[in-house]
Amino acid sequence: MRSLAFIALVLFSSFGVLAKNRITPVISEVTVYRSGAKVSSTATVRVPAGQSEVVFENLSPYFNANSLQVRIAGTSTLISAIFQMKTPGPGPESPRAPVLRDSLVLLGDDLTRIRDERDVLNSENSLISNKMNQIGTVLPGASTTITLSVTELRELSTFYRQRLMEIKDRLLQLAIKERKINELHRKILETLTRLQPNAANQTGEIILKIDAAAAQPLDITCTYLITQAGWTPLYDLRSEGLDKALRLTYKANVRNQSGFDWKDVKLHLSTANPLVNNNRPVLNPVFVDFRPLYVQQGLDKQLNEVNTYNMLQVQTRDLSRARSADEAELDDIVFNPAPPETNQDDFITNFDLAKPQNILANGQDNVVTVDEQDIPAEYEYHAVPKLDAAVFLLAKVADYGKYNLLPGTANIFYQDTYIGQTFLNPQTVADTMLISLGRDEQITIKRVQPKDFTGRKKVLSSSIRETYMYEIAVKNNKSIPIKLTILDQIPVSKQESIEVTLDEEDGAEYNKDFGKLKWELQIPANQSKRVRFSYSVKYPKDKPVQIGRQ
Repeated sequence: MRSLAFIALVLFSSFGVLAKNRITPVISEVTVYRSGAKVSSTATVRVPAGQSEVVFENLSPYFNANSLQVRIAGTSTLISAIFQMKTPGPGPESPRAPVLRDSLVLLGDDLTRIRDERDVLNSENSLISNKMNQIGTVLPGASTTITLSVTELRELSTFYRQRLMEIKDRLLQLAIKERKINELHRKILETLTRLQPNAANQTGEIILKIDAAAAQPLDITCTYLITQAGWTPLYDLRSEGLDKALRLTYKANVRNQSGFDWKDVKLHLSTANPLVNNNRPVLNPVFVDFRPLYVQQGLDKQLNEVNTYNMLQVQTRDLSRARSADEAELDDIVFNPAPPETNQDDFITNFDLAKPQNILANGQDNVVTVDEQDIPAEYEYHAVPKLDAAVFLLAKVADYGKYNLLPGTANIFYQDTYIGQTFLNPQTVADTMLISLGRDEQITIKRVQPKDFTGRKKVLSSSIRETYMYEIAVKNNKSIPIKLTILDQIPVSKQESIEVTLDEEDGAEYNKDFGKLKWELQIPANQSKRVRFSYSVKYPKDKPVQIGRQ
């Protein structure tokens, strides 16, 4: 009797240690990063006194195990928390599945009958064609020719024609019927595939070992990072006029490819990116050495040594790469090189959405509105007629860092009219961010060579001087005056023997290092203005030069 009691005690103790609570938690809160997302899954579980296991199952398999954090509300101690992958076994079959499989069998029988009837009709068609070809010919082994009277020929032709049309009509009907059956077969097969449990789909689960002081309910929250999620910024920019502020609607396209829907969750968006490499960059030495250049064979040894010595070159590697800049932004850097003041402490921004959100894992775009605000802006017009014969409206936004903007696509609306899209790039080194609001068709601009320009080429002893002149004409067809910035350029020489001279600038601001010309024009309503510039290129006549796009 004492042995039975001891065995019962051991079994009860083992059950207490190995008892498991398997539960599917509720995703209550999600913080979406630019790449990845932090998910909080919660559940209330009743545990016995002593050690027990709680398993959070049906979690996303795209789990970063290093990021797991567990919070338990109650008098208990967390012993361990382990994430692992689980391959679910086959579940119960849907009662619709047998019916759908029977339907597939019946459709297969219909397709077989269609193919059989098509074969018979094609054989009949071939037979009729062969018989028609035999009229008026001598059959093998026969001594007479098959001949028909006119009446017989007419009757036979009518029969053949009617029968062949019947065959072709029936073949068309069979093709249409086959197409419909195949479409129905595909839909039923897709439905059956969705109903059948997929045992190959892996899910994640967290095994929690807990030591509780007493039997009690515990509120458990597991927070972890998943990889198959993220968000990208989207913007709507609205302007009601040149004397009004920009209305910015900050939106986000949230991606959820974790395999599980987020329903009625507290959603936060963060500009952080925890999945990128967080190791600081380290510079390694870059060595400079002499590189010998070998001369052609056949020279004597002494000349070879002298030439090799004189032609030694220093070789190094350039480990930097210049970043491209927006044309208008680059002009601001060239002509207004003052660097902006930035706050290095505020390099991460979080957005808390007021209402619970539903972000489904169905591959569809999930666009949510983050914020709306008015942004003071100074408007001006901008043109580079050498590249594009159009005038663009720009909004210049100062102190743009406080708006927490990220690079992204913006939809432009001007006075309730959709203009198009532009790219918003706050990652600029200028103190003012330039936002292109699109073309203004009421302002025309044209860049041409004036008709009175004659000085094209002139030979000066051993040199050649080429002169170029351009005229830029602008017409303001608006009913209000405008401020217009026009940019152009002249070539920049890379050789001392090539001289580039700006002969006429017509009031332009000139940056010699970049070859940039900049005009700031005030153009009254319904009036025109013209500016012109010219430059010369002098070079040795025995060395042809190549000048870039004019």
